[in-house]
Amino acid sequence: MRETLSEQSVTSLAHPVFVPECPEEVAHSPVGQDGVDAACLDADAGSFLDLLADLERGRMTDNRRDTIARYQAWIGRNRPVSAAVYGAWFNLGVELAAAGDKAGAIDAYHNALALRPGFYPAAINLGTIKESIGQPEEALAIWQQALQAEGTRAELLAYRNHLAEVCRVERQGSAKVLHVGHANSREKLPLVFCGAGWQEIRVDIDPAVRAEFVASMSNMHVVSDGQVDAVYSAHAIQHLDAHEVPPALQEMRRVLKLNGFAFIKLPDLQEVARYVADGKLEDPLYMSPLGPVAPLDILYGYRPTVASGHAFATPRTGFTGATLGAALIKAGFDAVMVQREAAAFCLTAIAFRSRPDREQLVRTQALLPASNHPAVLYTPPG
Repeated sequence: MRETLSEQSVTSLAHPVFVPECPEEVAHSPVGQDGVDAACLDADAGSFLDLLADLERGRMTDNRRDTIARYQAWIGRNRPVSAAVYGAWFNLGVELAAAGDKAGAIDAYHNALALRPGFYPAAINLGTIKESIGQPEEALAIWQQALQAEGTRAELLAYRNHLAEVCRVERQGSAKVLHVGHANSREKLPLVFCGAGWQEIRVDIDPAVRAEFVASMSNMHVVSDGQVDAVYSAHAIQHLDAHEVPPALQEMRRVLKLNGFAFIKLPDLQEVARYVADGKLEDPLYMSPLGPVAPLDILYGYRPTVASGHAFATPRTGFTGATLGAALIKAGFDAVMVQREAAAFCLTAIAFRSRPDREQLVRTQALLPASNHPAVLYTPPG
């Protein structure tokens, strides 16, 4: 049977939570022949098993529209008689969601649950879609009802407990900041995110960091569209290969709410290059908590850290203020303010998901570090 999703654990929760790999928020794959329970293995259900076998045989050449049509046709023929119809509705929901038809998937999962209220995979998928479209309270009610029918199912308990916390935070009005890369500690967040009004969610590719989510910056599939108010990333993007930067910036924009913004810090290679041109390649520029930092360290990785075996600390690309602003605009942000901080050899960019008004720009400028260089505003051409 075609696998539409895999199962991964989110370490911040008491129980494992299924996390979708695709943006359609489906948490379980279609049921196969071994997933139809004994109650459905009657004469009427035989045609459903035949359908599954046909789809399995044709999975290498199968297209989703044909699969959807075949499930719909089978349901139409067997709806009055077959005990396996709930499974067909569920599989249809998975296929519709994977095709981007969330409304159709919602109807299909509702139909599966109407026929079998205790079928918890349909409840999980239906609730996950409801959460992804901004209806967490409805998702919570769906999972609570499924728990009453199914009992103490670990997956449902995890979803219910997780979403109850999400709803509590939403009701308290907390804003969410997604801390992307090198997200070891809250102390590394800028002051703007450290007040009581912000909730930090961390994502990092290194499992040892013990972030809430483990994912690459260029594919943050664990986070749904439009789920966070801000994204924060400090001195992480330069460790990507150049071809990974555009999808990483697009991912940051994707997860933001319409009025959200990305707050990004990176080395200022224009300022570093000025010292290299003066022949100061290995001269200390400033003192870090780990020791003195030279232009060579900024360009090719902090030498003591690289020597200790941490190859991930080696930069693979870099930016000036102008190239960072242009990259963020090309990624789809509606406006970007970039500040060069020469004394710290650092660039700070604030990129807006939607076009900010003058008041927002004034407030944003107050968040930027003091500098002798004026902040530069970048907007799309035309």
